[in-house]
Amino acid sequence: MEHINILIIGAGVAGLTCAGLLEKNGIRTTIIEKETSEAFNSSGYMLGLLPLGGRVLTELNLKDEYFQQSVEMQKYEIHRENGELNKAYSLDFINEKYGSYRGVERKTLIELLLRKVNKSEIKYGTTARSFQQQNNLITVSFSDNTQKTFDLVIAADGLHSQTREQLWNNDEYSFYDTQWGGWVAWLENKSMNTYKEYWGAASFIGFYPVKDKIGIFLGGPDELVQKHGLQDFVQEVQNNIKPEYALLHESLDALKKLTEPYYWEFHDCKTKSWKKGNVLLLGDAACGFLPTAGVGASMAMDAASALVDELSRTDKEHLEYGLGLFIKREKERVENAQENSRDLGKMMFVKSHLIAGIRDYAIRFYSLKQLTKSISKTIEGK
Repeated sequence: MEHINILIIGAGVAGLTCAGLLEKNGIRTTIIEKETSEAFNSSGYMLGLLPLGGRVLTELNLKDEYFQQSVEMQKYEIHRENGELNKAYSLDFINEKYGSYRGVERKTLIELLLRKVNKSEIKYGTTARSFQQQNNLITVSFSDNTQKTFDLVIAADGLHSQTREQLWNNDEYSFYDTQWGGWVAWLENKSMNTYKEYWGAASFIGFYPVKDKIGIFLGGPDELVQKHGLQDFVQEVQNNIKPEYALLHESLDALKKLTEPYYWEFHDCKTKSWKKGNVLLLGDAACGFLPTAGVGASMAMDAASALVDELSRTDKEHLEYGLGLFIKREKERVENAQENSRDLGKMMFVKSHLIAGIRDYAIRFYSLKQLTKSISKTIEGK
């Protein structure tokens, strides 16, 4: 790989994966991160990593540490809002055929990825103020009043990318809003290898295990949950749950105890073109995901790996061609997976009791592959 001077904006999952793989190929990058070093990686919740993501961690020689600090998911269960099991799916077809499907805390994943980058190259508390494209180079002015010229800028700065906002017109990207949201809490010192979701009418509860604890999500339509607030909404949901489902009641009690609850809005973003000049969007900045299918982090890591693979065969003079090959290789796959997560969200997030009843009946006849048809294709590289 010919040395290409690269700036990566954002030290999240996509940015650090890309930086680690580039460093493995002998390319050091400059990374800027808007969070200060003190605030960086101090929050975050649970992630499900499909084998797509796990394979990238193997590529980074992080498989053993990843397995030690995560848990393999063996089942996926869909329940009714009163707690009763509606349909259970085995995840063996993923774990045995493609690789381990695992639950990991986001903070843990970031810590693992940081092991594979030169930490001295990360400039914390820094943003890009402006970009000047000229003669196949791009000059970036930073918030610390410095300036530097690069061959390529990789913007991996998340769903609400400041880079995309600066350089892309409003009609070049769009947000898809489910008009649902909710809150997250942890059940500490709990072990489980099953994803459990409770699909109600105007309510949703999910259990997402990581090592030694379980992440809980409680959500509903924005106008309803914001009207009631956390405490009242929890109580309203809890009133519909049968007393014998102790784990559900324990999780809702944990949500009631949140002192500074963060409201997580469920929306994603899609960008028409991932590249503008010598600036490339990566991960959620290019195509963000709803959390409904648990595929966003895996797709971001897979895209970062594909990008580095193409860059490894690219010289400075043919950078445009190499980036074009990457986009041709990944964009349709990523957008298909995004569409699948939206379709799944439409099934999960319904307000009407009548529609919820019809859905609950129909779910019993769905296979897991039917529910996640394009994700199955994505795992197979289609």
